[in-house]
Amino acid sequence: MRILSIVLLLMLSLYGSPQAAEKLGYYSDFQTALNVAQKEKRPLMLVVVTSYCPWCRKFERKTLASKKVSVEVKSMFIPLIVDRNKDAETFPKQFQTPRIPTVFFIDPSDGHEYWKSIGYLNKKEFSEALQDAQKLFKKEKKDALSN
Repeated sequence: MRILSIVLLLMLSLYGSPQAAEKLGYYSDFQTALNVAQKEKRPLMLVVVTSYCPWCRKFERKTLASKKVSVEVKSMFIPLIVDRNKDAETFPKQFQTPRIPTVFFIDPSDGHEYWKSIGYLNKKEFSEALQDAQKLFKKEKKDALSN
């Protein structure tokens, strides 16, 4: 049983963030994604996962890979997915969270987190979260222009 568990864990680790990023069409490098977000003036959506997290895999396969969510994400945000353990040196420390999966919504103008989602969300819940994050981003921008 122990050997089976180890083999299963190794197999799960093969389907980590780099493969998910490629499959989902997400960026896998923080600085590159931030540069694109700044150029396009769209918020950055940073998904933090680990290779051994079954809830992360479920979130990638069932939620992020769904057609509806994928269209929403790519139309509103610059999506990025990183592995908290493997990519720790490539993204800012303030986004290195102990809770996974965590999705940070980041203002590209100053790099601050303006909203986040923690844990697994199904397609409907995540779609609602995306709408909330987009509304908040637009409200922040509107408030900044009026001041």
